[in-house]
Amino acid sequence: MTSAYLDEAGSVTQAFTEEYHRVLAGDRGEKTVPISRLEPGSVRWLVETYYRSKAFQSQSPATQKDKKSVLNRYCVNVGELPFKKIRKSDIEASQMKRSGTPGAADKLVKYLKALFNWAISAELATFNPANGVTKIHKSPGFHTWSEAELARYRAAYPLGSTARLAMELMLNLGIRRSDLVKLGWRNLVGDRIEFMPEKGFGKYAQSLSLPVTDELREALDAITHDQPTFLITEYGKAFSGNGFGNKMRQWCNDADLPECSSHGLRKASATILAEAGATEHQLMAIFGWSDSKMAQHYTKTAQSKRIIDAGFERRKIYVARNNVPLSSSRNSGETNRGKNNGKTTSEDRCGPP
Repeated sequence: MTSAYLDEAGSVTQAFTEEYHRVLAGDRGEKTVPISRLEPGSVRWLVETYYRSKAFQSQSPATQKDKKSVLNRYCVNVGELPFKKIRKSDIEASQMKRSGTPGAADKLVKYLKALFNWAISAELATFNPANGVTKIHKSPGFHTWSEAELARYRAAYPLGSTARLAMELMLNLGIRRSDLVKLGWRNLVGDRIEFMPEKGFGKYAQSLSLPVTDELREALDAITHDQPTFLITEYGKAFSGNGFGNKMRQWCNDADLPECSSHGLRKASATILAEAGATEHQLMAIFGWSDSKMAQHYTKTAQSKRIIDAGFERRKIYVARNNVPLSSSRNSGETNRGKNNGKTTSEDRCGPP
C-alpha cells in the first residue's frame, strides 16, 4: 500500500518527515477563509480583511504567522460577534481568561490593538477598544547573561562546537535567532557580517553590516563543515528559529545555566556595548531598533552604573584623605605619656582616693 506518506515498502516518505516537522514547528497549514463565506461586520470578517491588507502583508512572514496564530484562536470564541460591539471590558475579559499565561494574554491585547488601529485607518471602526488595557505580565523579561555565566558556558563548550559558535554569534553580533539561523558564508564580506533582518522586513527594513570581533573570528575559524549556514543541526541541516531556541535551551541546561537563553545573549550584547559607552543612535543602528525607547533603557542603565561608580570613587578618595589610622592615635597617646614622665600630676598631688 502506498500513499503520500508511505512508500511501496511501507516506510515513511520524505513528504511525511517534512509534514511532521512542519506541524511540530507550529505550522498548521491554516488556509485563508473566503471573505464571501463570512458575516460582514463580524470579528472574523474584520480579522480576515486585515490579513489581506497592505499593512499586514508588509510585515515579515514570522510576524504574520504569529499574529494569525493568536488572532485565529481568539476568533474561535468571538469570531461571530459584531466587532463594533466589542468594548474595553470585553478585551480585558479575554485577557484575564488567559491570565495563566500572562505573556500570551498581553500579546493578544497587543495584536488586537494593532487590528483595531488598522480598522480605524481603513475607516471600518471609529474607536479602539484595546486602548487603555494595561499589561498583566510583570516579569522583567529574559535574564541577561552575566560575565560569570558567559565564562561558564565557554568552559563547557570549546571552540569548534556548534554550541560555542552559536553563543559567539549572538553575543558578538547581538542578532535575533530568526536572523542567526540564516547566516552563512555568503554573509561574510571581508571583516563584516552583512544581512537583512527579518523583523521589520518590508516596513522599515534596513540592511545591517556588523564588524567581526576577535572572539567571533576565532569561532568562525574553528568551523569545519562546508554547509551554507554557519549553524547546522546534528543532521547537517540548517536550524529553524524555534528549533534553535529549543537547542539553546538544552545547551544552557547541560551547562547548569537554567536562567540563560538565546534572547538573554542579545540583552547581554546590548548591555556590554552600552557599558562600553555606545550611544543611543549607535545601539539603534547595531540592533536594528526603529526608535530610541529600547536603546534609552540600556544607555540609562549603563550611565546610572557609571554615576554610582564615580560617586563611590569620590567616597574612597575622601575616606583616604580624612581618616586617621588607629595606630597613629595609639602612638600619639604613648608620646604624650612619655612627655609626662617626671612631671607632677594632679593625681600625684592629691594622692590615692
